[in-house]
Amino acid sequence: MKVRVKVKIVAGSEERTVNVEVPQPEVETETEAETETKSDTYEALLARLGINPVEVLVLSNGRPVPEDEKVASEAEIEIIRIVSGG
Repeated sequence: MKVRVKVKIVAGSEERTVNVEVPQPEVETETEAETETKSDTYEALLARLGINPVEVLVLSNGRPVPEDEKVASEAEIEIIRIVSGG
């Protein structure tokens, strides 16, 4: 099963929106922990988009999310590029 999510990517004054399908594992055993994969996490979403997770902040419905959290099917996802200088 795949979930479609809309992702807004913000990098400085540039902004773009993409639609992405995120695979969701199907539960085949008694415990969901046995069938979990990284295919449904924000880390996998960033990899699919070719984005280095160290360089961005991911927000889901306006709140920061860790890379290993599962992508919610109805989430509004925003990826903000972090810019630092020295």
